[in-house]
Amino acid sequence: MCFQPSLIDLPSVVITKLLEVADFRSILVLQKVTSGLRNFIEDICPETHLKSISITLSLESIYISMDPFLDWSIDVEYRKQKNGCSVQYGMSKEHFLMNHDYLSIFLNDFQVNLKNQKAILELLRISFEFFLEGFLLGIKEVLESRESPLKVRELEFEVKNQEEVMSVLPYVDSKSVHKISISSPDYLIDLKMDQIVQLEQWRKVKELEMFNCVVSEPLTNFSHFRRAKMCVQSISSEDLFMLKEQFLASPNFESYTIKYKLFEENIFLTQLFGDPVIQGRDSWAFPCEDSDQSIQLTHYRNQTFCFSRVKSCLITCFYDKLV
Repeated sequence: MCFQPSLIDLPSVVITKLLEVADFRSILVLQKVTSGLRNFIEDICPETHLKSISITLSLESIYISMDPFLDWSIDVEYRKQKNGCSVQYGMSKEHFLMNHDYLSIFLNDFQVNLKNQKAILELLRISFEFFLEGFLLGIKEVLESRESPLKVRELEFEVKNQEEVMSVLPYVDSKSVHKISISSPDYLIDLKMDQIVQLEQWRKVKELEMFNCVVSEPLTNFSHFRRAKMCVQSISSEDLFMLKEQFLASPNFESYTIKYKLFEENIFLTQLFGDPVIQGRDSWAFPCEDSDQSIQLTHYRNQTFCFSRVKSCLITCFYDKLV
């Protein structure tokens, strides 16, 4: 009877060479062959070169999509099963793991896949559709376990509370994050952000988009963005004046849209800003010093204020066409 050696019986130098040429999906599958091979891969940590990662927490399952080349993805679903869990790669057959917890398997795989991710991730997206006990602590521990903070250019969160954002944002590289998007699966939730706005990562972000979330923190915590879209519980005349001054002083400012529930016009805007640039329209223009540009503020009827940087000569021309 011929002895057929398994992959783990090969010399370590041979396995290492195989892992160097294996694609990312093959490495994921190899991790499930034997515990010995899994441990070997964890020690070697072949570089992943991922470009984007999207994680969705659903009812009794975790779905992750990883895109190494931004033109095709590796999709893996971890699902709770009776007496264990299943792991499925794309449309392939499920792998059943007896007496294993699907969250533990996911977190272990995620840690292995991120351990040697040196290049910057273009996108990390996490959708918290359902609450999963242990996930927040687990994802925090995975990110903390890296030798250096994970570099991410854009972060997208679908959340129901501040704690879900705080399980990730403090543990990514503060110099790499360019944009943060925060939304909610529910309609217009009141999102507490007192911890988030204190983070260095938050203060260095250049772009912000928020949907289905209403914030109540002082707008001074949101005035440093180059671009922003958000909804606030209330905004006052003093807030608008503060933002105007901040944007005039920022050469990189582009646009800022604020929806509000309550406008506290304790000082009439005409007292603060003078007459509108066009009579009968709630729009003002503030020339930037030593520049041919202006910061334009417009108040729309749908409870929205918009600041934008425009060419000064275009403001009057634009409104002339509307009259």
